[in-house]
Amino acid sequence: MTNHTVLDSIALGYEPVWNRARELAAVRLGVRAIHPEAVDAAHLMQALGDDWPESAPVLILSVDSPRLLQQTLACEPVHNTWIEVPGSQFEQPETLARLNAAARRGHRLLRHTDLESVRDQITAPADARSMVRLSTADAQQLLGTPRPRLPLQDRVVEGVASQVLARHCLDEAGAWGLLGWPDDDVLYAHRQEPLNYDAVVIRQILLAIGDEDCSIEHLERLVRQDPVLVYRILLLVNSAAYGLRHDIASLRHALMMLGFKELGRWLAEQLPGSEPDQDLHPVRYAMVMRSRLAQHLLATGSEDNLRGEVYTTALLSQLDRLLHQPLGDLLHRLPLSGRVYDAVLRRDGPYHPLLDVARAQGEASQLHRLPAVCQRHEVSLEHANRALIRMLATSRDHASRKSERMM
Repeated sequence: MTNHTVLDSIALGYEPVWNRARELAAVRLGVRAIHPEAVDAAHLMQALGDDWPESAPVLILSVDSPRLLQQTLACEPVHNTWIEVPGSQFEQPETLARLNAAARRGHRLLRHTDLESVRDQITAPADARSMVRLSTADAQQLLGTPRPRLPLQDRVVEGVASQVLARHCLDEAGAWGLLGWPDDDVLYAHRQEPLNYDAVVIRQILLAIGDEDCSIEHLERLVRQDPVLVYRILLLVNSAAYGLRHDIASLRHALMMLGFKELGRWLAEQLPGSEPDQDLHPVRYAMVMRSRLAQHLLATGSEDNLRGEVYTTALLSQLDRLLHQPLGDLLHRLPLSGRVYDAVLRRDGPYHPLLDVARAQGEASQLHRLPAVCQRHEVSLEHANRALIRMLATSRDHASRKSERMM
């Protein structure tokens, strides 16, 4: 009989939660039990590190097993972590008593329910916050005239499929955050022309360049927050204007060849035409999260140049959504390695498994597929799950100066 550890007995997937500033506020971590007999909540909490970092986004544990959920509620709470609980458990005296006991123990609870069922409630039992699902009728009502006063204040909202509705929930109705983001609708509004650079990222880079203590590693982290900027810097240094003898496929090498002064001058010229639409930030940052996950799926201790190439590969694999051109046309303008072309265009080669597993972990509704994807690529569930936990734990500070190693 095979002995399973907790991390090779579950499948973990993630969904970002975006706040009113369009920044990452929380991550819903889906937990699907693959070998239920080998899973207990105490070991799951230990695998999360017992004390989720204060600098990380709030972690929302969404456990698919009722038995594992009850065990989790009986464990000691993990800092900066919420536990998602089906709304039906707040309606029965017996289960509500257990939830009140968990709240007294220090657990933060998130009641998951339909908006209709809590329409007339201002607060939830057991000091819980609510995550409410919007129906099609709810969405139509919210966007009607006059706008109704539905109870979204300080709640997490699920099921927002349009940019207009996202803006209303966050900016007018006072929602705490949105689970997921209407990427397709936001990008559709920009369909007439390729997206430009992220104005916020450019300002961060210019500020860093002005700091005499700024390192090339820190600068690279800032640049790679914007997929379009990464692509166009690589285009720039390989253009005839620079007349370099050798092709440059590495972002860090490109930044070194440009130098801080030249990069700052070029970015200052780009700033007036940069993209001010803050609704694009969740679209870009979701791409960054997937790219970082692909990077973390590399074996521990991999060299920085390899980690950098995997990150760039994952980032470029999503570039067609931003620039509205076929990926082949975009990538063949760059002197990339065959490994990059194989992974992105042919779905083959050594980097393809990393991209495929990262993609599967970002599709929380398809989490049941993850074990098969991992098995196909000979990646253990434990390795995939550990990579995801590491990525999420550093999702807010990956561009900080706390660590110079690529994260």
